[in-house]
Amino acid sequence: MREMKASGIEWIGEIPADWSTERVKHIFTRKNEKAMQENPTILSLARDGVKVRDISNNEGQIAESYYNYNPVEEGDLLLNPMDLYSGANCSISKVQGVISPAYINLKANAGVSPAFYDYYFKVQYWLMAFFSYGKGVSYDNRWTLSVETLMNYPVVALSHEEQCKRADYLDCKCSQIDTIIARQQEVIEKLKAYKLSVITEAVTKGLNPDVSMKDSGDSFIGVMPEHWNVAKLGMLFDFLGGYAYNSDSYTSESDNQVIRIGNVKSGYMALENNPVYISDEIASATDKFRISPGSILFTMTGTKGKRDYFFTHLVAEKDCKGKKLFLNQRVGCFIPKESIDAGYYNYLLKENRILDAIFVYETGTANQGNLGIESIRRTKVQLPSKDEQVKIREYLDNRCAKIEGLLTRKNEIICRLMAYKKSLIYEVVTGKKEV
Repeated sequence: MREMKASGIEWIGEIPADWSTERVKHIFTRKNEKAMQENPTILSLARDGVKVRDISNNEGQIAESYYNYNPVEEGDLLLNPMDLYSGANCSISKVQGVISPAYINLKANAGVSPAFYDYYFKVQYWLMAFFSYGKGVSYDNRWTLSVETLMNYPVVALSHEEQCKRADYLDCKCSQIDTIIARQQEVIEKLKAYKLSVITEAVTKGLNPDVSMKDSGDSFIGVMPEHWNVAKLGMLFDFLGGYAYNSDSYTSESDNQVIRIGNVKSGYMALENNPVYISDEIASATDKFRISPGSILFTMTGTKGKRDYFFTHLVAEKDCKGKKLFLNQRVGCFIPKESIDAGYYNYLLKENRILDAIFVYETGTANQGNLGIESIRRTKVQLPSKDEQVKIREYLDNRCAKIEGLLTRKNEIICRLMAYKKSLIYEVVTGKKEV
């Protein structure tokens, strides 16, 4: 058993007796020069590593000039000092280029393995060890680590040979874990595709495989059972648009939550995603925009051309349990008429050809896409009898529940693997595990 000693660093605890501690500035040099290049390769730091940016598509923030960007060499360790609350990341660059001076670029001194300290700093983000050293307007808004603070941040110091040995060990183990995770992700994507195919088959053809089909007369719908009809969404639902709540009206947590675009996902509500609340007084004054169970929420704004919105969710009783929900602007609500089963149409509105028909009406700027209620009202959809709608919905509820159960188990496996990976990295970079 290796002899251990106190590190003096709270989150680390004990380290091997032959290790010591240092400051970042003693093992890394901060690179802060300007690129001064005409046509440099622009880099960005993402959660999955350093990427070459394609600035030709005008996506993301585009700088007027890249002369002031920081040059990056292969092997440089890049850190994102911003958004410490959201778990930003660090990574070693495998390419040359330039990166925004908002990031911190570290070059390892002689006898220092950047790969080992890349793992070391990743642990800081995961454990939010950097968080208590940050400063900013608020915890969830650009809570930032200053360069001076980072350069004086404590790190473990060990021989270069052992740094490399531990980094190589983690490279091997993490690669194995990532391979298993990737395989699980492949299964998840196949299950999602299978689920969509089950939904598409049922909502467009019904449950009778021997039913006679006919041309619907609509290019998006195509063929459908001969006893079905076609109707515009505006004939089947009443529509409610959201209210433009002023941020000044937001209050501390209450029973009245405002549902914004980020709270509506495809098939579920993410109420915990940056929740905002209003007072009882404002809730009473805007009661018209209160969301009722049985209605279908949909989002109306996203990235133009990417179809990363018009997410729909059938509001259930459990969604509203213990609180009142209110529509914010750019979130809409389908309110079904008496002859309509909302559950059937909640499935139908996820079908690709119906989405094709809806997104024909997309408007917006270069990057922001919008859908308007009036154009959505004009979209034509299938209209089976209500009895058949109910039967299809019940069938899909049962089939989809089984598929969702499989998806849940696969996601649980991935979560356990990711937790194991983080635990392994922590044990190795703090010397608690022999390699």
